[in-house]
Amino acid sequence: MPLCRVLVVEDHEPFRRVLCGLLQALPEVAIVGEAADGIDAIHQAAALQPDVITLDIGLPRLGGVQVASQLRVVSPRARILLVTNEFSPDVVEEAFRRGTHGYVYKPHLARDLLRAFDVIVGGGQFVGRLARIARGDSLPSHRHDVLFYSSEAILLDAFSQFVAGSLRQGNTVIALVTESHGESLRRSLQFCNVDEAIREGLYVPLNLSRLLSKVMAGGAPDPDRFMSASGEVVAKATERAAAQRRRVAACGECAPMVWGKGYVDAAIQLEHLWDDVSRSQQIDIQCAYPMAVLQESARAVKRLCVEHTVVEIR
Repeated sequence: MPLCRVLVVEDHEPFRRVLCGLLQALPEVAIVGEAADGIDAIHQAAALQPDVITLDIGLPRLGGVQVASQLRVVSPRARILLVTNEFSPDVVEEAFRRGTHGYVYKPHLARDLLRAFDVIVGGGQFVGRLARIARGDSLPSHRHDVLFYSSEAILLDAFSQFVAGSLRQGNTVIALVTESHGESLRRSLQFCNVDEAIREGLYVPLNLSRLLSKVMAGGAPDPDRFMSASGEVVAKATERAAAQRRRVAACGECAPMVWGKGYVDAAIQLEHLWDDVSRSQQIDIQCAYPMAVLQESARAVKRLCVEHTVVEIR
């Protein structure tokens, strides 16, 4: 992988040391500059032309939102990652409008930084836990992440990495995907010996259409039906994982399929039900929606994002 040149913009020196230390742990990263205020950040970005700029919002001399606009002018090829204590959705949304590519909340730095870095370097966008922070939630003990994908290849790659990573850790994985995606996923996971994982109960593929037929009633998910349909398989997976001090993970297109049929409210209700299961059972979930969803009702998309711990756009 080519060396990635990084400019770190952070006025609090002790935190800057921590941030630099985490980035320097990546062999492909070279920190080429450090700036403690907005004006210096602009000057260094123009001179150094870094690949990535980590940017705080609360900077002296010139605030980070204004700095972001200037950075797009003086260093147009740089990817900008907000690393900040700011959690106002309006402020962060304005920073994204001015050209930033990712957001990491400082108290969650150790958990989110490297993943966010990989996503933005790969051309995507990363928003970590912003909606939940804004409504007062603490760092969750589970993951319920959403990916907005621009191609089938990106979807398959994301699910493959999620499943393979979970299996390597000895976790149990539940897959709720379409039949065609399920077949593609199995082919991409042959190195994980999927057949053996299925026999051992480590990989649990479920029929998505069959589950939805049990859950939906009158165009909306019925909570009792949902718990009955999903509860048994989740309980069995959780029991097996707990016996080995492991976790359960799930990837799926359950709510996305409902959204795709035009039942937006029902899809968000399903996400909420899955989030309840994820939180109560400490399950890690990744779901995926096509990028076109982001062009629909902004209010609906924001409601959808609130149900997730991380929003990723690729």
